[in-house]
Amino acid sequence: MSFEDIEERDGVRLSWNVWPSSRIEATRIVVPISALYTPLKPRDDLPEILYEPVTCKPPCRAVLNPYCQIDIRGKLWICPFCLQRNAFPPHYKDISNTNLPSELLPKFTTIEYTLSRGATVPPIFLFVVDTCVDEEDFKALRDALVVSLSLLPPYALVGLITFGTMVRIVLMAGASWKD
Repeated sequence: MSFEDIEERDGVRLSWNVWPSSRIEATRIVVPISALYTPLKPRDDLPEILYEPVTCKPPCRAVLNPYCQIDIRGKLWICPFCLQRNAFPPHYKDISNTNLPSELLPKFTTIEYTLSRGATVPPIFLFVVDTCVDEEDFKALRDALVVSLSLLPPYALVGLITFGTMVRIVLMAGASWKD
């Protein structure tokens, strides 16, 4: 599967398609690691995950994913961000090379968890917009933003960052704007 196919499937585009393999390599990266993410991208093939995500130790808190190194015999996983070794929780006791949880399968690089507890913060959406476009593209962009905003829940937090010759940051909480 090509990188373009993976990006289309998951709605995520990375500045690099590999993680640095060491801290020294990470310090030599010229372009920072970043991602463009399409929130709420429909995926019909995702399994239903009814438990809390497994996270790295604080302060990292990265979530277990197919890019983590795993040690089946030691029941450990290594975080690709901070290289911290983490134990699998007790409900992973039956993990094996032939019995991996969904979040470790390469085809599920995007996972949605259904949590039993309510969200502690409202959903946050951040729109980053390049305003250096011609008038026709700007009008289409404006119309797309209006439609996108109308589809968001009323309690969502929304941020808008525009850049052209100047950068402007606008934050919106519910129906009130903060600039």
